[in-house]
Amino acid sequence: MNTQRDEDLVRLLLPQWYAWRRWAEELLCRAFALAAPEEILKRSGKGGVHAIPGTNWHYRAHGIGVDIDRGLVSGGVDFDFDKPNPDPWRLKLFAEKQLNAGNIPWEDYRSLIDDEERFVSAATLVLGQPTRSDTAT
Repeated sequence: MNTQRDEDLVRLLLPQWYAWRRWAEELLCRAFALAAPEEILKRSGKGGVHAIPGTNWHYRAHGIGVDIDRGLVSGGVDFDFDKPNPDPWRLKLFAEKQLNAGNIPWEDYRSLIDDEERFVSAATLVLGQPTRSDTAT
């Protein structure tokens, strides 16, 4: 069961997710001289981890998106180019990356991140998305 505090913690992640996404798109464009960040999907193919030149960051293209981090699920962001907002799963992955990088307070987020059902429930409410039980009929 999630609490108002869970929802508040998830809500605090959203501006950070959007900022990291903008940063990641700019990083890809600058590092690879791309006109648009989506072009990375054509350059690298799908799967496999690739270094971003001149940085200690790596990316992995997947489907219609990209995952950028420093390895070991630390820092960075994962997103799909055709979706302007995160889904609960991607927001949880973002929180894990930020926690592992020391960018969000361990004492505030650890138990929420460790409880996937609790995190997804709070994120679903904050993002205004139906839960799996709401869509299963």
